[in-house]
Amino acid sequence: MKWRSVGLTSLFCFFGTIGWCQNINLKVVGNSQEGFNVEIYNGTKLLLHNTEEFNLKVTNLDFSETTEIKDWKGSEWTGDDHLVKLSKDIYLSDFDLNLSMTVTYEVINAHVVKKSIELFQSGIPALYYTLEENFIPANPPSKYVTFEHDDFPGGFAHEIYPSAGFVTPDRQVVGILMDAGYKNHYTRSTRRRFNGHGGGFVGMRKLPDPELLSITSKEERAEGNHYIQQKFGEFWDLDQGKEINLKITSDLQSVGGAEIDQQSAAITLHCKSGNKSGLEVIVPFQDQKIYTISFLAKGNSPIALKLFRVKNGKKSVELEHGIKYIDQFPIKESEWTQFKGSILVPYIEQDSISMFLGSQSGKEATLQIKDLQLVEHEPLKRAYNKMEMGEKATKTSYVFVEPWVDHHDFVVASQSRLAEGKGFKGNLIENMLYANMNMLTWITSIDDFTPLNVPNLNYAPDMYNRDSFFSIVATYNEDLNLKIWEQWAKTQNSKGAVATIITPYMGTIEAKDNEATIQFLIWAMLNKRRFDARLPKDKIDKAVAYILNEFDPDGDGICESHFTSSQIDINIYEPKTDKLAVNQGIFAIALKTIKELGYEISDDYIQKAVAGYLDFYDAERKHLLFDRDYPDIITMTDLEPEFFSLWLFNEPMLSDDMVINHLDQMPILNKMPNSPHPEFGTTAPVAVRLDNSKKGYSYMSADYQPFREFGEANYKDGARDGFYYNGGSWMRPEYCAYVVGYKHGWKKAKALMENRAWAEINLNPKWPYSKEFIPTKWQTLDSWWPSSRGLCWNVFILMANEVAGLRTPDMDPDFKQ
Repeated sequence: MKWRSVGLTSLFCFFGTIGWCQNINLKVVGNSQEGFNVEIYNGTKLLLHNTEEFNLKVTNLDFSETTEIKDWKGSEWTGDDHLVKLSKDIYLSDFDLNLSMTVTYEVINAHVVKKSIELFQSGIPALYYTLEENFIPANPPSKYVTFEHDDFPGGFAHEIYPSAGFVTPDRQVVGILMDAGYKNHYTRSTRRRFNGHGGGFVGMRKLPDPELLSITSKEERAEGNHYIQQKFGEFWDLDQGKEINLKITSDLQSVGGAEIDQQSAAITLHCKSGNKSGLEVIVPFQDQKIYTISFLAKGNSPIALKLFRVKNGKKSVELEHGIKYIDQFPIKESEWTQFKGSILVPYIEQDSISMFLGSQSGKEATLQIKDLQLVEHEPLKRAYNKMEMGEKATKTSYVFVEPWVDHHDFVVASQSRLAEGKGFKGNLIENMLYANMNMLTWITSIDDFTPLNVPNLNYAPDMYNRDSFFSIVATYNEDLNLKIWEQWAKTQNSKGAVATIITPYMGTIEAKDNEATIQFLIWAMLNKRRFDARLPKDKIDKAVAYILNEFDPDGDGICESHFTSSQIDINIYEPKTDKLAVNQGIFAIALKTIKELGYEISDDYIQKAVAGYLDFYDAERKHLLFDRDYPDIITMTDLEPEFFSLWLFNEPMLSDDMVINHLDQMPILNKMPNSPHPEFGTTAPVAVRLDNSKKGYSYMSADYQPFREFGEANYKDGARDGFYYNGGSWMRPEYCAYVVGYKHGWKKAKALMENRAWAEINLNPKWPYSKEFIPTKWQTLDSWWPSSRGLCWNVFILMANEVAGLRTPDMDPDFKQ
């Protein structure tokens, strides 16, 4: 296993020292007759030898007229080797329309070039368009790389982060990046929530941007055709185009002892008790194609549909880009219910795909399935990006170059260089998290260009509001902060509660007494402070009333709620509970916020709430009690209210001793010899049980855990020791807790901040990027959950580092004094 020793201080200059001899520069080629375009050099070495700047397809809103502009070049140019602007106006006779186009190249630093394409028309209310950019290597590369693959064979690359590059014969890597989707008007969602309250996801019928990023195929390379392509504004309509019916030629295999009775187009499954019982079969799906699965079903148990990759006969990970989490699709005993869902198969290294159909209820069941159909699509492709009259439409891309080391460093550079290209200043982990946040913020749908921020692709296309709060408030982007806050405001119900989630293409009724409405008011306060924003008073009035009436109807300062006001949200409390430390602390923050927003909240009332938070400190155990019913459990989230108080109001609620004693008892695990501080661990559990063992801690068990049925099912026999909320390490609350310790004089704080930053990049060298959580007990890297990759809200450590004095607001390119 390959380890890298990089502390927080050295992280700051990591890329400043690698490839210091780079000298990226621009050269205009062409003439006034054939047009001008730009080539990119590294010193005197030609890197990109583009033959055009872009291709454009334009259509009117009823798709009755279409015009293509191929191989666009500028008719004139201005600039030098660090800044070039190409321009050209074209008359589109099919639309009786003048179209102005400008391409600007700007050298950002010795490694990064920014390319912007601006389109403008003032003669028609709106046009649809699709824009293609090709980045052409000057010489045949030794290989092409993407964010997830060290040697990509070609075709579209739908991965957790849109980045591709090529390695030159002299071992330089040239990477191609793009601006955020809310700016470049794309989405990387491939699915929606399913209907029928069955849970899970299915693929969309109008699939946006599947070829957002593509690489020349091996066949094209053999003919000397090399490129990396970005394509903006195209959707595939699966309900139009050509359909190819596929046949299942593999035998049906019994799973979990199920009896299979197959007669013509009908299958009857007699499922046994147990975790999983049904049939499994290899389906004829291939890389980089689109399919639909459909069938009719009835029976006495919900039905599960799962798709897994299979390599050399061994089943591995579940497919992510369409049908997923269909675990309990509801059906009836007496009538047929149809299931229909599409799936995008990305590049999966030519693995086979196994399909499971059956029951996961754990009980005996009889299921009937008929008319099982598999369809391969050759969909109709159409433009959806809009060029509005009198408004510029802009697409921005980035090119970076540096010496090729390995795939790990390319993945790191893909993140850090994007942040640099956008003008962000920070250390390496800050750059990476900022870039990740941008790549997980795109448009809501092909018909709605409002910004949407998702936690990671595993949760896409849903915007969990609490996740987006931590993600977006970490930036000083006024437009982004106000627009997503306004989306939150639109979800407010009649009681004043703000929804927990926004789900494109489907509805949601989830609005509850967690911290979402409190965050809504905190965000309103920040928008007023930062941007002097004028916000809708009626929305804020209702949210204030909801918080006061829902959390503390008797006005005694003690918070009661059905849910936790933290990320540990896997339990519902009936009746309401007042036994959670984090709820009491966040309620105190809510009262301080409400007062700053101009509402009459007495200091005495606030102090009652603060005193209630302090009362959760157990002087004998010397830590805050996560749940008074489970006093041996200690968590990082219980210091979150203290962080909010320091961040938002620059004042503590807890004493130094309370904070230091709490943190001193938190186990710090995963010691690594070449971490910045090898004497300490690199990760801490977000929640764990303290005990009198030699280690001083143990993971939760089925009979000692605060999560009721969830814990009973998942924590027995050590099944999830060190994973998820039984000891998983969550960077955001952990890092913020260390900053709380730093502000209260805890001597270990700075070292553990540096170790935790190192761990996020290096503990799993296969995954050098943000994660939902890191396990604190694991045998092999293969046990880490693929679904946890690329979590967006970890960018909130930017605010933590501001509180610690390690960065300033003006390091954000959108900050305005």
